[in-house]
Amino acid sequence: MKKISGVIFDMDGLIFDTEAVYSKNNIEIAQKFKMPGYDEEYYKSEVGLGEKAVYQKYVNDFPMLRQDEIDQFFKESRASTWEEFSTVGAPIKPGVEELLTYLNNHGVKCVVASSNNREAIDMLLDKAGFMDKFSGIVSGNDVTHAKPHPEIVEKAVEILGIPKEETIMLEDSLNGIRASFTANVPVIMVPDLILPNDEAKEKTLTIKDSLYDVLDYIKSV
Repeated sequence: MKKISGVIFDMDGLIFDTEAVYSKNNIEIAQKFKMPGYDEEYYKSEVGLGEKAVYQKYVNDFPMLRQDEIDQFFKESRASTWEEFSTVGAPIKPGVEELLTYLNNHGVKCVVASSNNREAIDMLLDKAGFMDKFSGIVSGNDVTHAKPHPEIVEKAVEILGIPKEETIMLEDSLNGIRASFTANVPVIMVPDLILPNDEAKEKTLTIKDSLYDVLDYIKSV
């Protein structure tokens, strides 16, 4: 890339170390509902999906549960995580503050594009003091199709108002990478729970171990 004028940030697993908390709480509550096979590997299969897609995945994968039981699992697992985040916030991923400070100081516009709901995004960004670091937010509430569909990336590009060839997206999930790739926006993977596979390597601009490495990459462009 010759120039980077805009950066699209995923949130869960990229800005905040939330995926590990979601995974832990979901696994604990899944045991209560006797959901066979709901372990860390299963949780990874839903990373990056929107809430509607995750709900339908539960319906398909756990046919032994009644719909009201799935509804209750969905409600309790989200409520447990929400209570934790609303009380203490979420751990910030290493390098986030340094990267945002550099981008803001150099006039690079930043947008959040997350499949999470807007209320959760606002709460987490506000608690971390990051709200004023971003020019806009696209949430799962703002799109008809969540990742891996490219709609959320396309909307983020509209907010940035910057050519795609001058934009990069930062992602930790394969579904997010697919969304960015389909939208023709160069994407950098910063792995969290999910390690890069051949598809991730093929569809990304590069893969970096941390946001500190992303910052070094951007400085070198």
